[in-house]
Amino acid sequence: MKKTFLTLVVLLVFLQLAFTQYDAAKDGIAIRGIFPNYEFPESNKWNSDNFGSGLEVEYIRHLNNALNLAIPYRVYQTDLASSTVGPNNDVGFMNLDLLLQLKYFKEPNFIYPYLYAGLGSNLQDLEDFSLSLPLGAAINLRIDRHVYLPIKGEYRLGLGDEAQDNLQLGAGLLFILGPGEPVVPPVTDRDGDGISDDQDLCPTVPGLQQFNGCPDSDGDGITDGEDECPQEAGKASLNGCPDRDGDGIADNNDECPDEPGIASLNGCPLRDRDGDGIADADDACPDVPGVVPLNGCPDKDGDGITDASDRCPDKPGVPAFNGCPDSDGDGLADPDDRCPNTAGPISNRGCPEIKQEDKEVLTFAMKAVQFETGKATLRPESYDILNQVAEIMNRYPDYHLTISGHTDSVGDSASNQTLSENRAKTCFEYLTSKGISANRMSHAGYGESRPIANNKYKSGRDQNRRVEFDIYLPDENK
Repeated sequence: MKKTFLTLVVLLVFLQLAFTQYDAAKDGIAIRGIFPNYEFPESNKWNSDNFGSGLEVEYIRHLNNALNLAIPYRVYQTDLASSTVGPNNDVGFMNLDLLLQLKYFKEPNFIYPYLYAGLGSNLQDLEDFSLSLPLGAAINLRIDRHVYLPIKGEYRLGLGDEAQDNLQLGAGLLFILGPGEPVVPPVTDRDGDGISDDQDLCPTVPGLQQFNGCPDSDGDGITDGEDECPQEAGKASLNGCPDRDGDGIADNNDECPDEPGIASLNGCPLRDRDGDGIADADDACPDVPGVVPLNGCPDKDGDGITDASDRCPDKPGVPAFNGCPDSDGDGLADPDDRCPNTAGPISNRGCPEIKQEDKEVLTFAMKAVQFETGKATLRPESYDILNQVAEIMNRYPDYHLTISGHTDSVGDSASNQTLSENRAKTCFEYLTSKGISANRMSHAGYGESRPIANNKYKSGRDQNRRVEFDIYLPDENK
C-alpha cells in the first residue's frame, strides 16, 4: 500500500506543475486540530476509536507561482499500533516538518487545493527521535477575503526501524497575510481625444478638454449632446440653435425663420394670402400653400419639416441637418458629404481617409509589379501586390483608381509608348478580374515621357520602368 500511495502522489505532483497563483500575499498562518491514527497503516481497518487528537500550527511562505514552503509544528496524543506495542498505549508526540506545497489554483479562488511532501521529525514522549516522510493532499475553502477553512490528509512514512507509518487528518483555519493583489483598471481612450474614458463624458466621440471630452461641432460653446442644432452655431437660451429673425424662436422651430413672428403661430406673423384655406393668423407659411399639420406650410418630402426650413425639401431628413438626410450616419448631411453612403470624418467631407499603410502599399506597388522583359505579361510575383491593391479598392468603395504605365528610354519611343499602355491595361484587367468595377478605374500609358530618374544609369532606368496606382475621390478631378 505504501508503494501504491507514494506512486500516486508523485504522479499527481508532476501533473500539477503547469498551474500558477498570484503572489501578492506572501505569508500565511494555519491553525488546525489534528487526528493521528497509527493503527490503520498496520491493519488497513478503519476505526474511529483508533484516532488520537492534537493541535497543529503551520507557517506558509509563498516561493513562486507554483510552490509554497510550509513549516508545521504539532503536538498530539494517540495509541501506537497494537501489533507493535499492544493496545491502548497512549503516547505523546511532537512533529516539526519542512514541506513543499504544490498549488493548483490561485488563493483568491473559492477552492484552493494543493499537494505537499517533505521531511518530518518525530519526538515521542520527549525521548525517542525519528524521521518520517510526510506525503499529503489538502484543500482550502474560502470563507472571507484572506481566511480559508483548510482540510488536509497526510500519510507519514516512517524512516528507520523505530518509526511507524501513520495517517493524520486535520482541519482548522488558514489566514493569508498581506493586502492582496490590487486591481488596476487599464486606462482607455476609445475616441482618441486625449481624455481617458473614466474622465470622458462622451467616451466614444472625440471632444474637447473644456467640455470633459464632449464635442462642440459648431463652436457655439454648447456640447453636441446638449445642442439641438450641433452643426449650426446658436444661442444657449435656444439650446444651441440660431434665431435669424430675432423673434426668440429657434430657427428649427420657427416656421418663418426670416420674419419676426409670435410663438402662438410658431414664429410667423399674422396674415393669410396663399389661399390654402388657413388664415394668415394660423398660417405659418402665409405666402405658400401648405398643410394643416404644419400650420399651412408645405412639406414635399413628408419628413415633418416645412419646406421653408428644409434644406433638402425633396428628400426626407432630420432637423439636426435642416431637413437633409445623413445616409451613412457620420454626422455630415448628404449635400455636404462627398461619400454620402460611406461614413468618414468631417475633416475629409464625410469620406474615409486612406490609411498610411494603404498609401505605402500603393507606393510599393509601383516597384513591386513586374513584367516579362519587353512584354505586358505579369510575372507571378506581381499577383500578391495587385491583390493587395484590390483589397484597398474594396475597403474604399467611393474612391477611384488611375493606373499609369511608364518605361525607360531604351528602344523605340513608339514601342515604349505601346508597351506602357499595354502594361497599364494588364493591371487594369487583373483588378477587374478580382471584382473591382471598371467604372472605378482608368488606365493610360506614358511611355518614356515621364521619367522619375536619370535614364543614363541602370538604377534610374529600373525606377522609370514602373506602373503607378493613384487612388482619388471622383470630385477631385484626377
